[in-house]
Amino acid sequence: MPRSKFQHWCCFVLVLTLGTTSCAVNSSNEAGSNTPNPIRPAATATQIPPTTGLGASAAPTSVALTTTSTETTTSATVLTPSTTALAPSTTTTTSIPAVAITRYGIPVRVSEANEDGWAVIDPCGKPKTVSKIFPIHNVEVVLDPGHGGKDPGTRGPTGLTESEINLEVAVAVSQILKQEGFSTFLTRSGDHYISLNERIALGDAANAAAFISIHHNAPKAAASKTPGTEVFAQSGDSESARLAGLLHQEVFDVLKTIDGVQWTSRWDAGALRVVNSEGKDAYSLVRRPETTNALIEIAYLASPSEGTFMAGDEYVPLVASSLAKAIRTFLTTNQDGTALLERARIHNPSGGRTICPDIALE
Repeated sequence: MPRSKFQHWCCFVLVLTLGTTSCAVNSSNEAGSNTPNPIRPAATATQIPPTTGLGASAAPTSVALTTTSTETTTSATVLTPSTTALAPSTTTTTSIPAVAITRYGIPVRVSEANEDGWAVIDPCGKPKTVSKIFPIHNVEVVLDPGHGGKDPGTRGPTGLTESEINLEVAVAVSQILKQEGFSTFLTRSGDHYISLNERIALGDAANAAAFISIHHNAPKAAASKTPGTEVFAQSGDSESARLAGLLHQEVFDVLKTIDGVQWTSRWDAGALRVVNSEGKDAYSLVRRPETTNALIEIAYLASPSEGTFMAGDEYVPLVASSLAKAIRTFLTTNQDGTALLERARIHNPSGGRTICPDIALE
């Protein structure tokens, strides 16, 4: 499938996946469709813990929406129930979800219901108000496609950016897990920027069992006969080490079977910890989440051979199936994967304050 067409498909599948996660799993106490209702809050609504699910009562119908932000304009198709949304003047008590997606498909944290709609936190961490949301409940896995918007990440030899391939892989993993009965939530839904702080806050707010940040590598490394897949675990968390080991094992094992690719790898690639000179986890996305987490650098997009392979049709389904298998194993068993390296890598990231552009939520 041409990549331009895939991007439109990607957006469709992502929003569809997000819109159906609220009741996909752990819904033995709920009835109705797996698609959440877009709802308007009651002006006098009483907050209910976000673990309370919202059941859908009608078959959904497709509605085309246009997503517009300072970064990109994307046409997207989302599913909205055919029932009329609750008007703000309605006195019906409504549960308040911790996370949701807006009508433009933007994942947000939800603060409260008010007279104007819903108070939410946007991808920059700013408080905003929207009139309508698609609530998400009972999330098991948060997938975090790295980079996005004004931050494209590294770039491959064909022009493919890391932000694009990260999102394609995350969407494909989400679809596989959804088909297997696991509920997922993505921290970004398209090519828009989201701050590191908000990625972490969204992941923790979803109250999932696992948070996986998906990346592709850029630094120069030596040529290798085997893939340079790296997965970073949080120090002192045995479950994070187990998650990292399973992710590495499944991805590495499937990539090493590919012929004709000149791989790139560091000598200490594997499942490992990366710490700074003070001995703390070097990366915020690994150090700060309260959710069990791991950050994966699947392979080297910046490598001419690997980057060309990633731009082909075979790559995304291949790695997505291996990532989904690792996540499924983590959630349903006590199995371990690749053993965590005893010696941590020392790295001191540099970076300053980044301006986060406003994104239209609806």
